[in-house]
Amino acid sequence: MRLCGRRGTHLLVLLWALILPAACGPAVMRPATPPGPGVPRIANLRFEPDMIRVGETTRMSFYFEVGSADMQEAFLIDRGIREFQFYQDLQATAIDLRRYDGLVAGTAEIPLRLAAEGIRWMELYVVTRQGHTSNRVTARLTVR
Repeated sequence: MRLCGRRGTHLLVLLWALILPAACGPAVMRPATPPGPGVPRIANLRFEPDMIRVGETTRMSFYFEVGSADMQEAFLIDRGIREFQFYQDLQATAIDLRRYDGLVAGTAEIPLRLAAEGIRWMELYVVTRQGHTSNRVTARLTVR
């Protein structure tokens, strides 16, 4: 099959638009572990302040319960609208949570600085040392 001209270009773009998310999906989308002993649960994701200027720092916080007390890291997925276009990062940002290791429950607080404007829906999930994955929580953050 020979692709040429504008129609062929549109077909190639369509194919890439369908193939790329399928190929990159596993990198961003780690399935949650079913509830059980040692499986972390998180809630109440917040950004304070929830509206910042580019380069300023906001404090991300969330409540966690980890029966096995071995919280290792969190992953933050950035989705939003920037420059009038919807986007999603293809790679989740890893956040080191080892300072909360040994705690069964509590509130984690992490400073976060962003370098681009936009309205963002930040999705967070936690992974334990045993590989258990928590539920996902989402919160909105505006960067001006």
